[in-house]
This record gives sequence, structure tokens and C-alpha cells, in this order.
Amino acid sequence: MQCTARIIAGALCLLSTPAFAQPAAIDLPNPKAFPESISIAADGKAYVSSLSGGVSRVDLATGRVEPFIAPGAYGSASIFGVLADTAHGMLWVCSNSLVRAGVTIEGADAGSALKGFDLATGEGKVSVALPGEQALCNDMAVAPDGAVYVTDTTTSKILRWRPGATALETWLADPKLARGGGTSGLDGIAFGGDGNLYVNNFQSNIFARVAVKPDGTAGGVTVLETSRAFAAPDGLRPLGDLRFIQAEGAGRIALLTVTGDKVQVDTLAANLSSATGVDASDGTAWYVQGQVGYVFNPTLRGQTPPIPFRVTPIALSQQPHHH
Repeated sequence: MQCTARIIAGALCLLSTPAFAQPAAIDLPNPKAFPESISIAADGKAYVSSLSGGVSRVDLATGRVEPFIAPGAYGSASIFGVLADTAHGMLWVCSNSLVRAGVTIEGADAGSALKGFDLATGEGKVSVALPGEQALCNDMAVAPDGAVYVTDTTTSKILRWRPGATALETWLADPKLARGGGTSGLDGIAFGGDGNLYVNNFQSNIFARVAVKPDGTAGGVTVLETSRAFAAPDGLRPLGDLRFIQAEGAGRIALLTVTGDKVQVDTLAANLSSATGVDASDGTAWYVQGQVGYVFNPTLRGQTPPIPFRVTPIALSQQPHHH
């Protein structure tokens, strides 16, 4: 009996241990946040972009949310992708004018641009326009040398900015990246542990590997075979080696594991409202639901989305749902 009592007491102790507690979701106070992307810095602070302009900084440990980049700062417009580049002390954002969708931001530049802010102070440091009147800066990845690789959704080109440059260059233009979707749709981008770039396309639902040659130029493009079909893949972040976490606009968060030319896709969360961005830290993935239809769809514009805007956690160690 004493042994049984000790076992029960030990089990109760384990159940009450804070280490087993799931972090709570964190509400974003801006009722018009429409968060498109999230990036977690090495210190555990998350940066969340807004289609209404600006970037919020979220302390994932305390739940504190504070403005970091004000709407319109340094000419920034609606913010799509956001990436905390801790190694180089920069916060990179994709700025796009959404005036045609009814989003007006005082002080915002017209067109599309990659903008860089000091990660410590929030001061604007870099601003380079994407070429073309219809360009749409979506997301970015940073190489060890500080070069920033940017997806242009309109043309499905990968652009590159090198430190000190005053303009973006076309790094890769390959129709494979837009297979089945004309020329558009390129979205998430991330470096794998093999040094190559991995990208997705939310229109053609592909996942592809772009070889990076030793001299930094683009090599071949391989469209990978996924264990289940994607549904509007969006934000993409590396988890180390050849594992990635991905948000899907149709409402899922997925863990991707690449082996050769195949990808095992494990669904960690489903039935979400327009999952647009995700990142991970300390064994927990944090995602945002942009509910962007309330910006782009004229019939929904001006209405209140069904759920509040928040940053929501998922344990990466949980049992995935196989499809």
C-alpha cells in the first residue's frame, strides 16, 4: 500500500510540474493586426508583422506585447514577411502598399520593398525596392554572409540583396517554382541544413529545393514529392537539419522532414482560420492566423474576424496527425 501511495503521489507531482504545462496563447491588442508573419529571435522575443502596418514585439515568456516598428516608420507600408536576423542584428520586413485594398498608412512608400531595421533600436537601416510595378515582397531568408534572399510572389523570382548593395538582383527565375500557377505564387523560403534553399508556392502547392552552389549562385531546382498535398502553403521556417515548420492558408500547421527528394508531412494543427505564419523556439511552435480575407475580400472587408488575433503555441513533441 505504501508503495502504491508513493507511485500515486509521484504521478500527481509530475502532473503538477510546470515543465509539463503548455504555454498560453498571447492575444495581440490591435483589433486590426491581421498578422501575416512571425519570427522568433534567439532571445525568445517574437516579432509579428501586420497588414495594417508596423511590427509588434512579443515576449513569449511573459506574454507582454509592445510596438517595435510603428506603422509607416522608415516608409514601411503593410508588412508581410518578417525575419529576425540575430547574427547580423537586423529585423528584415517585406513592405507592400495595399492602398488598392483600402489600407492606407501615413508615411508609407508606394510599391514593394525589402526593409531592414536595427534589431536593438528599431532604427531603419536598409530600404531597397523590388523591381516591377506589380512586385510583391513576401518573405525572406538570410545566408551566413548576411545576404538576404527574397521571394517575389508576383513573378515567382528569388531576389537577393548583398550587404552594402543599393538594389536587389534577380538570383533565380525558374518556371518550376510556379508550376501550375502561371508565374505567380512563390511564398515561403528557408535555408536547409544542407545549405540549399527550400521554397513553397501557395498557388501551385509545390515544395522545392533550390541548390546553392559554392560560389553562391543558383543551381538546379527540384520539386519534391510530399506525403500529402499542401493547401496554400505560406510561412516556412527551418528547424535544423532538413526539418521545417510550415503554415498553410487553408488552416494547418505542418512539420516537414526532407529525405532525398521526398518530404514527410505531419500535421500538428488543423481547422485554423487562415494560418499565415509560424516559427519555433525551445520545442514549441508559435503560429498566427492572419484571417487576411478580411483585408483582400471586398465582401468581408470592414467586418470583424471570427477569432481574436493572437500568437498560439503548439508543442513540437506532440504526436502528429499523419495524412
